[in-house]
Order: sequence, then structure tokens, then C-alpha cells
Amino acid sequence: ARAGARFDRRVVLFAHIDTRPDTPGATDNAGGVAALLCLAELLAGYRGDLGIELVAMNGEDYYGASGEKMFLAENEGRMGEIVLGVNADGIAYRGGEDAFSLYHCPDDLATTVRAAFARYPGLVEGGPWYAGDHGLFLRGGVPAVALTSSKVDELLAGYTHTPRDTVELVDPQKIVTVSLALFDLIERLAVATSGA
Repeated sequence: ARAGARFDRRVVLFAHIDTRPDTPGATDNAGGVAALLCLAELLAGYRGDLGIELVAMNGEDYYGASGEKMFLAENEGRMGEIVLGVNADGIAYRGGEDAFSLYHCPDDLATTVRAAFARYPGLVEGGPWYAGDHGLFLRGGVPAVALTSSKVDELLAGYTHTPRDTVELVDPQKIVTVSLALFDLIERLAVATSGA
């Protein structure tokens, strides 16, 4: 899905829609997909210049990265147009807070991200993790933000890629919080890049 007047300056937000066989995939990654759908609703009236793309990525849990490969092919020579890439994967776990981590973000962009997210209790800055679709931005030095659970190690050890990854693990309010925080971030970035 796309919104905005310009796509030579854009924010790309994505979540992977696949899950491993024989697992419900509630935290990996129905929560991230639900956050993008909620964000799409919030963006229904968006008319800013900054381009916004919401991407349902595929292939992350099959380690084939088919969605990443297609995205890179479709954006060959255009990755420099991306102001920020945002990946939501493993969010809304009831057992922890949602955490964001920054990659290749210049100081002014990092300040904008932190200011937007600081308004949302339960959304904290966490350490880096590299086993997600945001890796497609890291190789090219494109600024990126990854959102996951602050208890991602607990999720990976006990629930991810198992039949135990059920909807009972997901807090719907956390999905809403992440969506609102991302909407806030987009509004701030639209203002910050309005003269670019």
C-alpha cells in the first residue's frame, strides 16, 4: 500500500506475513502484520509529501528471503530514496515490553525516532538484533528501525516456530500502541523532510 505525493523520499514499513509450518505464528508474525493493518487505517487520510509504503514481506520464516529479494529487485538503484525502513517482527508479546533498535540512523533521525516513541509507555529502546527483514536495509546503509519484544530471547527459546506461538501470547493493546507510535513517527518525519 502506498500514500503520499512523493516517492523519491519515502518511509518503508514492513512485517513478514509467513510463519513456520505447524505453528499459529501469533507473535511471529501476526502481531507485526496487525500493527501494519492498524497503521494503514490511521493513514487513510494521509496527504503529505513524504511517501509511505506498507509492505507485507514473505519468506522470512523459510530463510529463503523471497520477499527481500523481490523488494531489492523492484528497488534497484532506488534504495537511497528511503528515508527510513521499519520492520515489525515479534511485537505485542504479553511477557515483555516492545523494543525498538536503530541502525545507520544519523543523529537527527535517531532523535526524531526516540522523541516519537518516548510518548508511548511500554515502548523502550533495546539492543540490536539482525535476524529479520530489516537486514535488507543494513547491507546498503539505509537507516532502519526494528521493532520486536524486549523478551525476544524468551520468545525464541519457548514459543517462536512452535505450536505454542498462539494468540494468547499477544496483547492487542500493544499492537495499537506500536501503530500509534509509528503514525506519530511518520507525522514527524513528514514535517522534518518537507523541505527536502
